Amino acid sequence: MAVPLELKFTRDHYWIRLNGETAVIGFTEQGIANFGMILFVELPVPGTELQQGEYWGTAETAEDELDLWSPLTGKVIQTNLWLEKTTMPIYESPYDKGYLFSIACSRKDEFEGLLTAEEYEAAYPQ
Repeated sequence: MAVPLELKFTRDHYWIRLNGETAVIGFTEQGIANFGMILFVELPVPGTELQQGEYWGTAETAEDELDLWSPLTGKVIQTNLWLEKTTMPIYESPYDKGYLFSIACSRKDEFEGLLTAEEYEAAYPQ
């Protein structure tokens, strides 16, 4: 499972794509494999202000419930509405259609402090 080189990553298995001032956030393939079958994801409400490391929701798996934490500070501007119906996009297209939400990134320094693709792959070899 090679990770896209243009993305940044967290140790909590999130990927982040910065498009100007907007950060798109999703789960990595490695994270999905570690979590098990994700049945439901509670997404943040658009307009919510999040701080880096702040709790924003849960993911229910076949075996567990996982607390989810924000990788960046910013205001939630969009959630992936497909995930309200099914979690399949997370599996079918984790780095594109399976994204979780996007935020208006208010602290670019936090983005720069995230792991590069090479650092993420070294920390979590396949």
